[in-house]
Amino acid sequence: MTQPLRSEILRKVAELGELEPAQVAEDKPLKELGIDSLMTIELVVFIERMLERQFPEERMGSIRTCNDIFREIESMLRPAS
Repeated sequence: MTQPLRSEILRKVAELGELEPAQVAEDKPLKELGIDSLMTIELVVFIERMLERQFPEERMGSIRTCNDIFREIESMLRPAS
């Protein structure tokens, strides 16, 4: 995943949680960053629009941290073998 994409997602998390971007720790639970379930859906929609790809619904429950989001994106962008 590119650094600009990663930075844009962190910026969106900060915006949703009403935080400064520097306050967003990638391994901190989204709930602790002020992100509730509806905000998580808003974040996923934001990512889908950026990537022009559908986020797998069955994977939504595994999203707990920004690092989880990044792993899911890397999986989505990995070429099928």
